[in-house]
Amino acid sequence: MKTVLLLCAFFTLTTAIAHARPIDEVIDSGYITIFVYEDYAPYSFTREDGEATGIDVDIARKFAEDLGVELRILMRGADENVDDDLRINLWKGDLIHRKVADVMMHVPYDRELDTRNEFIVLMSPYFLEEVAVVVDSVELPELETFARFLNKPIAAELDTVSDFFLSNAFRGQLQRSIQRGRTFGDVISLYKNGDVAAAMASKAQVQWIAKQAPDIESKIYQPPMPGIVRSSWPVGIGIKHDSRDLGYALTDVASNLVQSGEMEAIAAKYGVTFKAPDY
Repeated sequence: MKTVLLLCAFFTLTTAIAHARPIDEVIDSGYITIFVYEDYAPYSFTREDGEATGIDVDIARKFAEDLGVELRILMRGADENVDDDLRINLWKGDLIHRKVADVMMHVPYDRELDTRNEFIVLMSPYFLEEVAVVVDSVELPELETFARFLNKPIAAELDTVSDFFLSNAFRGQLQRSIQRGRTFGDVISLYKNGDVAAAMASKAQVQWIAKQAPDIESKIYQPPMPGIVRSSWPVGIGIKHDSRDLGYALTDVASNLVQSGEMEAIAAKYGVTFKAPDY
């Protein structure tokens, strides 16, 4: 009986895992489905005309173009953590449609994350994320330490690395200064409207904020961040564990984009300075 139950559990699990599509199957089908996060400017978001755009979307288009297939974007919001995102978007699907992607963009390239997700392989780190601050230089001519925010408001998106850092800095003394946006769009609005003199997020995001507020004399800073969980991390792609050949092919594409300068040009289009991971 115990053996039967184990077999039943095994087959239940394996049938719940979405069918992997190696590179030959992707090419033969004529399309590739790539997941990107929604409302995640400048990496991935929807324009007013309904078209998906952003750095990750442009890279995804290059992937599809190199393979000679149609790009199908799967765009969803972030779940509670990256492990859930990998499960929902790559190997199991959502509860209703069970729709999954062949590739997931913007996955933290982290060994521990890779190890604990046995059905997923993390590959091709293509961008280095760094935490930074954008400030209105008229209100804050210099920013040497976060002590400046003991009496100045600063915006951060709720439950992000920036929010956690600011909440704990100076033993919680910045709590009253933090203006939390439920979404990144809220953070942009707080800065553009002059409700805050600064905003903290990834460097790409704060550069995007500066681009969205052309009337403000913005400057970008990366002051010391003692106690922050992580001030920088590489991001790459996620692939199903049995579609490694597809991952290898896309790794070559990403490498060529970096070497040719196209990756830098893609980032610059959104006001972002491209920085390649160290490895």
